[in-house]
Order: sequence, then C-alpha cells, then structure tokens
Amino acid sequence: MYERTQAILIAGAWMALAGCGDSESRSDWTTLRDTLASGTIHVTNIPAANASPTWTLVEELRVGTLEGTGPDAFAYLKGLVALEGGGFAVLDSQIQELRVFGPDGAHVASHGGKGQGPGEFADANGLMLGPNGRIWVPDARNGRMSVFDPEDGFIESFPFADGNYGWLWDGAMVQGSRIYRPWSGGNRQVIRVYDLTMTLVDSIPLPSDEPEDEEFDPESQPGAFYQELDGGYMVYGIPFFASEVSFIDSRGSLWSTWGGDPAYRLSRREPGRDMTLVVETRRPAVPVPEVERDSVIAELRQMLTDRGVSSQWDWSRIPNVKPAVEAIFQSVEGNLWVRTPSADGGVLFDVYSGEGSHLGTASLRAGLSLWDQVAPVCGETRHG
Repeated sequence: MYERTQAILIAGAWMALAGCGDSESRSDWTTLRDTLASGTIHVTNIPAANASPTWTLVEELRVGTLEGTGPDAFAYLKGLVALEGGGFAVLDSQIQELRVFGPDGAHVASHGGKGQGPGEFADANGLMLGPNGRIWVPDARNGRMSVFDPEDGFIESFPFADGNYGWLWDGAMVQGSRIYRPWSGGNRQVIRVYDLTMTLVDSIPLPSDEPEDEEFDPESQPGAFYQELDGGYMVYGIPFFASEVSFIDSRGSLWSTWGGDPAYRLSRREPGRDMTLVVETRRPAVPVPEVERDSVIAELRQMLTDRGVSSQWDWSRIPNVKPAVEAIFQSVEGNLWVRTPSADGGVLFDVYSGEGSHLGTASLRAGLSLWDQVAPVCGETRHG
C-alpha cells in the first residue's frame, strides 16, 4: 500500500511539472561571474530581497489508482520518460512492466513482464529515451539493454554486464549516440561510455581524494553510523547528512555537489577534464526543526533496541541544517533544475542555464507531493 501510494503521488506531480515554466520570465536575482586562476568559471547567484517563486507548479494530469489491477494501478516506479507528442512511459519495477500512456493519460500499451525471453525483464531498473523516440531499458539480471518502440513494443536487445542489481539506474543517454554510466570499484570512480550496441568504447576516470589502493573502511565513513552485530556489522546513513548529489546531463557533463558539504554549490566537469564551472547560490541555510531531529533520533534508538544493541550512536553527528541540494535534473529545453528545501518545510526548484545563471524558481502548490526516487521530467512552456 505504501509503495502504490507513493507512485500515485509522483505521477500526479510529474505531470504537473510538464508545463511549469514561462520561457519569457527573467530572474530578478543578481548573478556574478568570475574566472579563477585555474580557469574555472565561478558563478554566484544572489537572491533578491524577499524573493518569491517565479512559477507555481500545479497539477494538470493525474494518472494512478489504489484500486483494481489495470495499467494505471502502479506498484513501484523506477523510471519515467516523456515521449514525443506529449505522452509518457513508466517502468513498474515490481511488476517488471513498461507502460505507455498518451497525452491525456489514457493507456496506450504495456510491454515486458517477468521472464528471460525477448522483451521480458528480470530486474529492469530505469528508462532512457533514445534516438527515434525509442525507450531503452537496462536489465542487469538478464545482462542486457532492451529497446522498445512505445506502441509496437520490443525491437532488440544488446548484451550488457552492469552488475547494478536492485538499485535505480543512474546512466544517461548522451546526445543520442552514447550511454554514460557512472561506475565505482573500491576508491576508483569512472564513467563508462558505451555506443548504441552497448559496446564499451571508453572508461573515463573521475577525480578522487582517496588513494586508489586504500581499502574501504566501514567504521570511518563520514556519512554513516557503524555498528557491530552478531556475525557482522551494520552501516546506517546519518539523517540529513549532505551526501554527494550528481547528475549527467544530455551533453555528457557531470554536475555534482561536494559530499559532506551542505552548502549550495555545484560543480560541472566534462568527463576526462578538470572542473570547468562552479555555481554557488546564496540561499540561507534551512535548519532541521528540533522536533524533526528528535523524531529521527527516537526512531534510531528504537531500531538499535530492536536489534538488541545497548550502546548509542553519537547523535551530535546528525547535522542541524538540511543539505541545500537534494536533487539535480534537466528540463527538456536543457536547463538545470535543482531541488532545494524551503524554510517553510516545502520544496523549491531553482532553474539555471547551462552556464549557471539563475532563470527562475518554481514552488509546489499546497497539497502536491513528490516522490524523489526517480528524477522528474520537466518542460518550460511559453504562455501568452
């Protein structure tokens, strides 16, 4: 019931995002641009006094139901793509089914299903929109990438040994001709580059502060609590810790925050090159409400008690401010969207050009919710 409720909320909110901006709007923020000695461009965006959102996101279409067994009864979504002509497709990972809907939300087709045969899935975990409007579906357990026509169904598949079981797909279709896939082996992080036959054509190393030969130490992870258990150990992510947030855009640029730093800063790297752009936004930090912090501590205490652990973790490691960057994604037009917390407990989306200038801010209308497991799809439309 929990998963299906989440799916309905996100489907409604995503469709609202599809028509959320006015391309003629102009930000009243101040944007400063400087070039550092390294050649990196540093952009600082300063909100105007008493700045209010440029746009409000409203619900235009809701698809999903809690009742029945039809194609609009979602279980657990792990993928969403907007199709040419206004339709969209979702991946229901619990059912292992690709479902296609028209611009009005009407069901068009369903493809896949659990299995090992052509066009079937074992553990599909994401969607990408490829050339000619086709849908690409990674399926690690079946060891392949499958390609579908939205209406006609399965076309072909390519062998693909990914090893990413159970998680959300974080690869990206780049300029319709390459697929970029972040990959980590120990302390070595790279972007694997595949052509459209899923042949590995490059492996681009990413910079890291950790020595490549240093072994992973679960006891010393800055963003996690460590606890020894009978027969093993547990590593639990620290609530409100600013983990690194990253995103590969349609041009192949890697955008990311700094792990452990809650400040509102993004970097852009072209794979294989040094940092080319830093975008800083001077929004005030959003504090973690004391009641919210006390609540998560109480939940963690109870979890330890349930596991028979008498010791307590160092609760002072839980931050007092929320990470400024919660998610990064890209609109259909190529602008960068950054999800950031609001002081009133809501959610804001700051919109930037590809060069880091603030274009506007969108807020959610009261009553709308977002599920952040899968990136939204957004387009900025012109009104009037």
